[in-house]
Parts: sequence; structure tokens; C-alpha cells
Amino acid sequence: MKFVVAIDGTAASGKGTIGKKIAEHFGFHYLDTGILYRVVAYHLQNSSDGSKISKQKIQASLKLLSNKNFNVTNLRSKKITLEASLISKNNIVRRSLLLYQRDFALRVGGAVLDGRDIGTVVCPDADVKVFIDAEIHVRAKRRYDQLCKYNKDLNFKNILYDLIKRDDLDKNREFSPMVPAKDAILLDTSNMTVEEVLKKIIAIISEKLKK
Repeated sequence: MKFVVAIDGTAASGKGTIGKKIAEHFGFHYLDTGILYRVVAYHLQNSSDGSKISKQKIQASLKLLSNKNFNVTNLRSKKITLEASLISKNNIVRRSLLLYQRDFALRVGGAVLDGRDIGTVVCPDADVKVFIDAEIHVRAKRRYDQLCKYNKDLNFKNILYDLIKRDDLDKNREFSPMVPAKDAILLDTSNMTVEEVLKKIIAIISEKLKK
């Protein structure tokens, strides 16, 4: 069986948590596509010469993609997060990762992919498309609470500013900007628990699987 669930949305809206739990519930394969851009950003910022990124350097970094790269400790650092957003504007990177993501979506047994352009570009024919968002201050508070577990010296205003900047980069990039697919189900999770969001999406997927 091939069944694709595309979950797009803003940073800290909860799409990653939801995507993982949906995959676990149905036994689908799961891919956080944002990790792919973080891996590329990580390897590019560690390149030896520090010169302007060339097509050759980008392609070389893409060859390093493998599951072992996904566990690098500082892939979630502030620096890599911002660099990944900047790199995501590069059309060479996007085209290369597009092939990787589409291959993943074709896995037998069903697949859940979350990101920014899954329902619009990567898997426009996905069986279920969801776009998750939440009010910016709610998202900033969620990210603050999440990161405080590892760093007690965080500043809420800085996190809020970073999310605003991230939204701007994602929405206004030239290639594959973050926009809901026309047929996506829009969910504002500002006042919803994870369980409430899950229940809603599981019901939608279950109905589709019956057809």
C-alpha cells in the first residue's frame, strides 16, 4: 500500500510532533524534511575554505545525506536553524532534496512527510494534506518551553524574534514558499492540545483509508 500524508506548517506549530504520532498510529514511515536542510547546512558551514557556496559544494554536501547524519547533536542549534532557512532558498538544494523526498513518499506501507512545501511541491497528489499553524506568541512560548529543558538562560523575546524572521524567510523565498495547498485542511493549534489535533487528523486519514 502507498498512502501519503503531507503535513506542512510554520515553525513550532507542532507539525513535527503530530507527524511522528500520526506515523506511529498508522505504522507509516516518517520523514521530517527540515532535517534534510539542517544536514546540508551543517556540512556546508563546516566546509574547510569558507568561501562562497558553489553548486559543486552543495552537491557534495548532498551526497553526505544518510540516516547517521540525522543524529548530529547541534542540528537543532540556533545557528544551524537559521542557516537551514537560508539554504532552503537555494534552488539547487531544493531540486536535489526534492528527489530524495519523493522517493521516500513512495515507500510501501504509507508515508508521513512534514515540512513547508510537501502538499504544494513535494507531494501535490498526497492522499491527505494538512497545514498546521498557531499564533506567533503561542509558538514562541512552545519553543521557549521546549528549549528551556536544555538551556535555562534563554530569552523569550529572542526566540520570538527568531520565529518571526524564520516565518519571513519561509513565506517569501523565491522557490517553494511556505503556503497552504489549495486542498489542504487548515488547523490553527493555538488553543488545541496535541491529543485534539491528533484525533482530528486520525479521523480524516481513517476515512480516506476506507475508500
